Amino acid sequence: MVTPTRRAQRRAQLTAGRFGQFTRTKQVGEGIDFDWPCTNSGDGEGVAFIKVREPAIGLVWDGAPFPIPVGQTVTPNLHQTIDLPLGLRSMIPELYEGLPPNGIRLIASDTLALTVVSNPVLATVGNPKINNLDGPTFFEVKAGTVISLSWPCQNSGGGAGRARLRDGGSGVSFLGPLITISGFSTVVLLGSYISGSAGKFWNRTLTMEDDKGTILSTWVYSFKTI
Repeated sequence: MVTPTRRAQRRAQLTAGRFGQFTRTKQVGEGIDFDWPCTNSGDGEGVAFIKVREPAIGLVWDGAPFPIPVGQTVTPNLHQTIDLPLGLRSMIPELYEGLPPNGIRLIASDTLALTVVSNPVLATVGNPKINNLDGPTFFEVKAGTVISLSWPCQNSGGGAGRARLRDGGSGVSFLGPLITISGFSTVVLLGSYISGSAGKFWNRTLTMEDDKGTILSTWVYSFKTI
């Protein structure tokens, strides 16, 4: 009597595609994504995940496991918020078969030179409000009353920056104090001045500038005093 042979066990056969991220510059507090295509050319479903190491400081990031179906290419992802010392970091991304943290097999390894910086990146948000109007180019106002100014400033960088409002033209000029905007935050810069005598047209330019005098944006407007 011939004993039937045991059916061969189905197995995944995982291979890595091109990693393709070799140098990056990121702000402290910014996110970074690692993506690595993985192809399963076997006859069983597989699982893969990304691990990232930084040997100098003992850092380890483990990504989530991604199922890799038979005959398909899936791109596992690892997303992480940067909270590392400033400067050049030598990162080692690795693609593993199996489940975190150790997996069952290292599929591929590569390197990434990550430069971590902490610089302010300042920009105006939307239009300014002048005399409680959203982005006016012309309005009328009573003579001798207060003209209010406000304009949000966003810092999308990791380091704190400083900015202020400047308003000039015909009539009284305004120069606001430098206001600190911490990393990844938005602050509304404020100012005001007194409108001039009645029966005149006043041409003005509102400017937002940083602490180095770099102009972030300008808004040209005029008003008539009545």
